[in-house]
Amino acid sequence: MRGTSRSWGPYAVLWRLGVSAAVVTTVCLGTWVGNDDWWPFAPMSQYAFSVRNDGVINSLTMDALTVDGDVVRVPLSKEMIGIERAEIEGQAPRIIAHPELLQDIAVLHSRRLPHEAAYAEIYLRNTSTQIGTGAATIYTLARWQVRDPVHPKPSGLPGGAR
Repeated sequence: MRGTSRSWGPYAVLWRLGVSAAVVTTVCLGTWVGNDDWWPFAPMSQYAFSVRNDGVINSLTMDALTVDGDVVRVPLSKEMIGIERAEIEGQAPRIIAHPELLQDIAVLHSRRLPHEAAYAEIYLRNTSTQIGTGAATIYTLARWQVRDPVHPKPSGLPGGAR
């Protein structure tokens, strides 16, 4: 059985070209001037970059001082506290400018992991590791003293826990 070929009309061709141009334009604009809010047309730089052999790798982490006096790593995942590390990385400039947003991390932790010791203080940290030597330096970028650690309330800031 032979396939039949059918030619597209001029409107079908124009419609397809218009949609293709719109997608290519938004992807290019997202890469050149966009930010994470432009998803799925956000910058693609997060997926492909290289680091020189004598360069530095930076890694954001979050730690907490519990009411028991232990310093623990905040488990940034959907399964644990309900927020991924990538979300924290995307919001890092906002968290640094408004450390009270870390109050919402304490709220998420108390709601999702009530059997664990409550967070008394939360730290957003960056670990800079020299590739050549492996030497690591940890910088605290933001720090927050949790209000009422045992029963924390949301920060009330837009985008925070409710």
